[in-house]
Amino acid sequence: MQPELGSTPPITFRAVVMGLIFSVALCAMNSYLTLSFGVIEEGPTIAALFFFALMLPFGAKSITNTEMVIVATMGSAGGSLGFISNFYAAKAMTGEPYSILDMTLFGIVSSLVGLAMAIPLRQLLILKEDLPWPGAKAVETVVRTLVEKGDPRQAVILLGSFVALCAYVVLNDEDGYSVVPSALALGGLATYGGYIALSPFAIGSAYLMGFRTGVGFLVGAVFLMYGAHSLDFLPTDAPQKFYWPGLGFLVASGLTALAINWRTITGALRSMVAIGGKSEDPDPPLSPKLLLAFGTVAFVSCALVLNLRFALNMVLVVMLVVVAGLIQNIIATRAAAQTNFNPARVMGILLQGITALFGGKSAAINLTGAGFVSGSGAQASLLTADMVYGRAFKVPSRWQFWTQTLTVVPCAIASAYMFDWILSDRTRFEKMSAPVAKVWAESANIFDKGFGALPAGASSWLLGGAIVGVVYVLVEHFAPFKKWLPESTGIGLGLVLSPALSLGFFVGSFLMWLVLGRWLKWSDATLTTIAVASIVAEGIGGVLKPLLHALGLIGGAG
Repeated sequence: MQPELGSTPPITFRAVVMGLIFSVALCAMNSYLTLSFGVIEEGPTIAALFFFALMLPFGAKSITNTEMVIVATMGSAGGSLGFISNFYAAKAMTGEPYSILDMTLFGIVSSLVGLAMAIPLRQLLILKEDLPWPGAKAVETVVRTLVEKGDPRQAVILLGSFVALCAYVVLNDEDGYSVVPSALALGGLATYGGYIALSPFAIGSAYLMGFRTGVGFLVGAVFLMYGAHSLDFLPTDAPQKFYWPGLGFLVASGLTALAINWRTITGALRSMVAIGGKSEDPDPPLSPKLLLAFGTVAFVSCALVLNLRFALNMVLVVMLVVVAGLIQNIIATRAAAQTNFNPARVMGILLQGITALFGGKSAAINLTGAGFVSGSGAQASLLTADMVYGRAFKVPSRWQFWTQTLTVVPCAIASAYMFDWILSDRTRFEKMSAPVAKVWAESANIFDKGFGALPAGASSWLLGGAIVGVVYVLVEHFAPFKKWLPESTGIGLGLVLSPALSLGFFVGSFLMWLVLGRWLKWSDATLTTIAVASIVAEGIGGVLKPLLHALGLIGGAG
């Protein structure tokens, strides 16, 4: 249904400005968080909640659904592009890191391709199919709760939680003021990594990921602590450094999940056949002529940058645009529309393999496959999902398209400078768990040098983890008692994160889902607000501490 512009509140200057600020801030924050924890919160809910809280003093009635949709769309674009830091980190792990210029250019051109691909994705997955879109529906619910039901308490909860938790991060003993602990030791288990990280991010993310995922983190942590106790070759106090079983589990479980959901793949292929059909979009983001012009700029600039700056031949460039830009985005976006799970980590590895198959065998070249997934996918998949809740509020899709386009250059610059800052302190960089980057880096080395390049015993554990991952996902999918099983993604991440972080995720899920949600009957809106505040507090607090050290405001090692 085409939006009736007479009934749609207009786009406002303050929404665009605040959306741009949130997009850059979320991009920088998620660049840090994805390397610290391996997961991110894309940003629409965060941006919408903070915009509502900041605009509330001007009157709740002055805030419109259109403003919330635009801010959420821009925040979503910037927040998700922070995931590209895994690509930059993987390159730094396998060789010479990229320059700021190369990172910026890659972020821009891959994002432009993703934006162009979002238009056929809208046609195929929104207009032609009736998909559930759980993530987009959740954002719609948050916006309706805040604007239409007018719940000013959420603004107070958001700002109060954010200030308190950000202060906790800065005051903790992990490079902070050492006033409060960053982790709790579990008695004798501490010898084997048994701590509970007191991480606001873990608490907030655990609620958004679900209780089963939190239990999955617990399973991964228990396995690592048992291994540290019983297996001599695991580092006793940091068993997560032997991440081969977790790597195998993550990759194999992700591929198995894709295979099980074969209808998603076949549906995506059928959608591709429909691309040449007549458009029936009553609210097109771009006119045909403008789409042709935009697509030409995106594809030509992408080809030039990948060829001249990243040494990819034109065969590889065309392959990445077609396979990563279109086919991968259809598959991944359709999966997210059905399950709220975007398999970007696994799709990155698949694109590395395809890049190697087309002649780009070296680690530096095959990594661009994963990079293209993180760049183009951040824009295409998220903008398509954003257009779902935009359509629900009758916001013209072209408004969302162009406001998201505004974020591309500043966010590409922000992600490049943020990663360069992280890498400038090698000790800080090497302390980060960076599970996705490590998976991509090791995959790059395997495609380049073969399994013989792995450390002794690693290939056996890699294979063992893969076998367990395949079997577990099959059981998880087909067993009638699925709801009682720990979630496979949580187990996989729990096998590559430190036990302290994994236990922190589990405690967070227990606290948020059972204690506050089920037993104390706190509302979903309130718990979501606390979760968002927790995530942002960790990101802002984590970035503030090095700055406070540099200014001499925190003593000790800086």
